[in-house]
Amino acid sequence: MKKCIIAISSVNHAIRAEKLLLSSSVRCKIVKLQPNATKKGCAYGLEISCKDVPSALSFLNNAGISYSEILR
Repeated sequence: MKKCIIAISSVNHAIRAEKLLLSSSVRCKIVKLQPNATKKGCAYGLEISCKDVPSALSFLNNAGISYSEILR
């Protein structure tokens, strides 16, 4: 199963996003990112299965939780 990372700027948003996704049955975990891993220098991300990315982004958008990019 291929893993993708949804890059998120702050640890608080990452924690909110993790709780939301887990309660929506989307398996994920918070990971620390290297500052140069993303265009905006995001420090945290949510590691999830790439097949779950579309539904995860939909949940995040509906909850108003921002993210910067998807790392594949």
